[in-house]
Amino acid sequence: MSWQQFQQAAEEALAQGQTADAERLFRSFYDECKKDETAHAARAHAAKGLSELLAKRSAYTEAESILFETLNALECASPRDNLAISAILEALGNVYLLRKEFYRAATFFSRAAVLRKAAGEVKSASMANLLAKLAKAEVMLGNLPEAETLMRRALKKKEAIFGSEHPTLAESLFDLGDLLKRMERFNDSEVLLLRALNLVGEPSIKNPLSIRILEALAEVYSQMGQTPAAVDLLNKALNLFEHDKSKAPHEVLKLTNRISQLKGIAAVDKAKQTDDEHLELLMREFEYIEEHDPRKSIRLRELSQQIADLLEEKCKYVDALRFRKQEMDLTERLFGYSHPESVRSLSSMVRNNLEVDDLKEAGAYLQEILDIQDYCFGITPEDRLNTYLLLAELARKSGDLPHAENWVVVSVPLLEVSTEKAKHRLLKEIQAQEKLYTERAEKDAAKRMSELKTSLLPHGAEIDKTNAHVIDDNMDKVMREHGIIP
Repeated sequence: MSWQQFQQAAEEALAQGQTADAERLFRSFYDECKKDETAHAARAHAAKGLSELLAKRSAYTEAESILFETLNALECASPRDNLAISAILEALGNVYLLRKEFYRAATFFSRAAVLRKAAGEVKSASMANLLAKLAKAEVMLGNLPEAETLMRRALKKKEAIFGSEHPTLAESLFDLGDLLKRMERFNDSEVLLLRALNLVGEPSIKNPLSIRILEALAEVYSQMGQTPAAVDLLNKALNLFEHDKSKAPHEVLKLTNRISQLKGIAAVDKAKQTDDEHLELLMREFEYIEEHDPRKSIRLRELSQQIADLLEEKCKYVDALRFRKQEMDLTERLFGYSHPESVRSLSSMVRNNLEVDDLKEAGAYLQEILDIQDYCFGITPEDRLNTYLLLAELARKSGDLPHAENWVVVSVPLLEVSTEKAKHRLLKEIQAQEKLYTERAEKDAAKRMSELKTSLLPHGAEIDKTNAHVIDDNMDKVMREHGIIP
């Protein structure tokens, strides 16, 4: 069979929903295209189709490998086919978007857009869809103004192609309206969401976008103080789900809870929904998504954070730790290791471990915070010294004196550019370690600390007990700066 025949068979199988056969045929289509050095566009089409099927079953690594193999071949081919290369770059962006690697997704979408523009595809629907994907990646990276610009460009192109009343515009209108809601521009958001709702027609479970529009519009009305209108929209969505609870029981729970909040039931009538019941609702939604729809990483992260907060309020710190770890892992996957949200999650882990007296683990997470802040934002010598001393204190209290001493040693060079308060804290920590070594009868170590203390006294950091109320050594300041305590 020729690649043309494999292409036709693969597309027919895909149209009939026979994904296993479609994947096999797309693979044959791809292999045959590799033999034809002139079939650039066909090879790009085959690679893109195969990668999409692989991504659907989470075979991201194989999809990525096939796409990069194709990209290298197309970039070396002559003549260069910019549209084919753009299609592969877009497919790579799709894979990274699914894997929540938003920075890489944005990079490949941007490269694809540049090549598509160079090929004269500026006003095409494919260019509009590409800009919409790039906008979603920018939203996840926190670049909301840039995302708004891209969404408006995508919407304008679709309006020029399809007209202002075509149902194809509904998703673009929703994305832009939802973004403006996040930016607290509620009036503009309302206009766009109403347009989207009008284009999708009667809301239905079979059209998930219509449900999302109802929920987003309800939140807009809630923020605008129009609670009855918000409740009406959520009730409409709830009625759709209640016809078949087996399809999405967590959606029923979520909507019921939100309606109760808007009506004031949660605040006014504690008998109807206690904190325990609220926690149970969150747990059931968490378990459902974790089992049936783990790709909803953003909602899963929100639930992990809310559940951990409630458990910590009940002083159930050990139970909360599982959800804090889940929150931290999801935050790193969604935003990247060096994002401020990752620092906040690490701070929560420090706080939780301090509550359960796991000082060693708390110190490890605090060191990660220091590394991120130092690498991404820079850190003053005194803040660095204070953090080192907090790490020393945590190590000492956990009984890990070698590490505690190490943090003291690396703090010493920072004294020259630190205040007298910082110098005083260092001497207090040295004194505490010297005392502990003495109690353990480790004479050599105690002598080491004594000599270090003596060598530092000429710096003017004399330990003055009368100033203890001014210069305390509990490190509240640095813990507050790292978000560990409020």
